[in-house]
Amino acid sequence: MDELEALIGKSVNDIDSDILKALENVGFKVGVLEYKYKNCGVRYPVESFILASIDFNDLISFDDLFGFEKLFIFWHFNEVITDFEIYDITSEIDVLKRDYGLIEMKILNDEAHNIRSGDTEFLGAKRLNETVLINGRKANKREFVLKKKYLQKILNQIAYFY
Repeated sequence: MDELEALIGKSVNDIDSDILKALENVGFKVGVLEYKYKNCGVRYPVESFILASIDFNDLISFDDLFGFEKLFIFWHFNEVITDFEIYDITSEIDVLKRDYGLIEMKILNDEAHNIRSGDTEFLGAKRLNETVLINGRKANKREFVLKKKYLQKILNQIAYFY
């Protein structure tokens, strides 16, 4: 833990790939996520947390997508690591399964082009700029992500003092 704590205040480029591998080997899904500040001083995540690319022809199973129970997040502001957090997702697993089921249903029903962000609560199918043909219909490539709304909930749980 001392090696991780020593990263606070350092550049995100100082995160050694061996540290990331070690965290993944003990069962964490690791992310390095940026946050910004609103005018009122509240922090908010800049990006969603990418879990996996979506292959419309060979959809990853829920169990394979969520082959972990905990997230390990390095939070940074302006490329400087300010916090790290371990977050247990097991209390939200039912919501994540429901979100996955909705996305899966649309893909299996040839409605991948109709997946909307508002369809789900925590798990999203983020649209990418590149398109593919699925059964003769054009659709954007997508990634499974943990949505900013979910990350905001996680970020809000960090004790933060000035």
